[in-house]
Amino acid sequence: MKAFRLVISSPSLFINQRLAASSSYSSSAANPRFDEGGSAVYQHKLKFQRPTTIQWRENLGLLNSATFIGSVIHPLRVINTTDPCRFGVHTSLTVTNSPPSKTTFRILLKMWDDMAVLSFKHLKPNDFIYVSGHLCSYTKDDVNGNLRLQHELVVKELNYVAQHGQGPRSENHKEPQFVGGVTGLEKYQQRLHLWQIFFANPYDWWDNRNTKLNTRKPDFKHKDTGEALWLSPDDPPWIKTQIHRLDLKMAEQGQGERVGYRPRISKWEYDE
Repeated sequence: MKAFRLVISSPSLFINQRLAASSSYSSSAANPRFDEGGSAVYQHKLKFQRPTTIQWRENLGLLNSATFIGSVIHPLRVINTTDPCRFGVHTSLTVTNSPPSKTTFRILLKMWDDMAVLSFKHLKPNDFIYVSGHLCSYTKDDVNGNLRLQHELVVKELNYVAQHGQGPRSENHKEPQFVGGVTGLEKYQQRLHLWQIFFANPYDWWDNRNTKLNTRKPDFKHKDTGEALWLSPDDPPWIKTQIHRLDLKMAEQGQGERVGYRPRISKWEYDE
C-alpha cells in the first residue's frame, strides 16, 4: 500500500517541478532586471562607470567651449592688431538667463579671419543669433580703476535664430559700413590671394620654417618680389591641407628637401 501511494504521488511531484520551472522562466522573462544585455546591476554599473582619462596638451585644441543665444548690441568694430595678416572684429551680445527671467548679461564676441569676414558682411544690431566657440577671459579696469575679470567668446560657429511668430531672417538689409574696416578686410583678402599665388608656384618662394630664429621673419618669402607669408593657427583649413600635401610631395622628391629648394637653373642639352 505504501508503494502504491508512492506511485500515485510521483506524477504530482513531477508536475509541481514542471510548474515551478515554468513559473521561474516566466517571472525571469517578465522581470525587467533581466534582459538580453545582462542584469540591471551590470547595466547600471556600465552606465555610471568612471569616465575615461584623456591626455591634455595645449596644442591639441582642448579649450573651454560655450554657446550663447542672444541679441547683437552694437555694430561690429574692427580690432586693431599689429599683425597685418589678421583681420578681426568684435561686438557684444546680450543674453537672457532663462525665458521666464528678465535678467540679462553681456558677453564680448570676437571673430577672426573667415568668421570675421562673414560677420562683417551680415551681422547688425538687434540680430538674434546663436554663437559657439572658445571661452576666454581678460581683465579690465572698472570706473573705480579696479581690475575686474571679464569673459569673451572667440566665435567659431554663427547662426541666426528665428523667434516665435517670425519667419526666416530677411536678407534685404543694408550692409554696415565701419570706419577703418575696409582696410583690414582688404588686407585679409590680399593675404588669401597671396597664398593662392604661393601654391600655384611654391618653388618661387623660400621656405624659412626650419631656419628662422625670429618669429617676425616670414615662414615663406618670394625670391624675386620679397612678398612674405606667415602661418597662423587660425588659417583656413585649406591652407593647412595644402601645406601638408606640399610637404609630403617635397619629402617624396628627396629626404629633407622642402619648398623653395629646387634649383632654378635647368640642365640644357646643346647639340652643335
